[in-house]
Amino acid sequence: MKITVINGTMRHGSTWHCKDLLLEKISQLEETQVREFYLPKDMTSFCSGCFSCFLNGENTCPHADQIQPIVAALEEADLVILTSSVYALDVTGQLKALLDHLCFMWLSHRPNPKMFNKVGISFATTAGAGLSHSTKTMENSLKFWGVKKRFASKQAVAAMKWSDISDKKRGQIDKDMAQLAKKATAAVANIEHSAGPLFRKIMFVMMKNMMKKNDWNPTDRNHWEAQGWLNGTKPF
Repeated sequence: MKITVINGTMRHGSTWHCKDLLLEKISQLEETQVREFYLPKDMTSFCSGCFSCFLNGENTCPHADQIQPIVAALEEADLVILTSSVYALDVTGQLKALLDHLCFMWLSHRPNPKMFNKVGISFATTAGAGLSHSTKTMENSLKFWGVKKRFASKQAVAAMKWSDISDKKRGQIDKDMAQLAKKATAAVANIEHSAGPLFRKIMFVMMKNMMKKNDWNPTDRNHWEAQGWLNGTKPF
């Protein structure tokens, strides 16, 4: 199994330890190849809002040299894991900056067919509140990328440091990661035969009808035409 992990922080705290435990549990079930990115080291820039990726293609993004390797790793992965600690009741600014850069491949613009048969995990930890909102931010990107099967892991660790987490909580985390590893591994194995999300189908049909009338962004429309989607070809 090929796994791509986007770490929303470079800090090796509770989120990092839980993610590493999950990878260990998966590797016990399946041979894995893991590629990890750490933010902001591997993507240092905020989106400048220039619209170049939308209007002229993602290769014209002023930060394309950092974005393209991440996109390539996402394309190659069977399982995509997005992780973030909770900052101000949401994902880290570093992760949000990356997700902003990747909006060009949303279903509403130029969806990437290589994302359609993937499994995704949104992974967050916090000492207190904000888990649902943070995982929702990550889930939204997986959802609009067209990822077929999605899971979320929310760990309220009630501690500022991994070493301060109680033995009881560590035991629960271990069980949670083992269970998530089984679910994710099974989902990857059966992805070709599993049903796709209803949202994706509805969004695809809605955007196809809009793209047929699209005279405001030839780059998006040309993408849909090149895939054959405006002439009846169905990606799923």
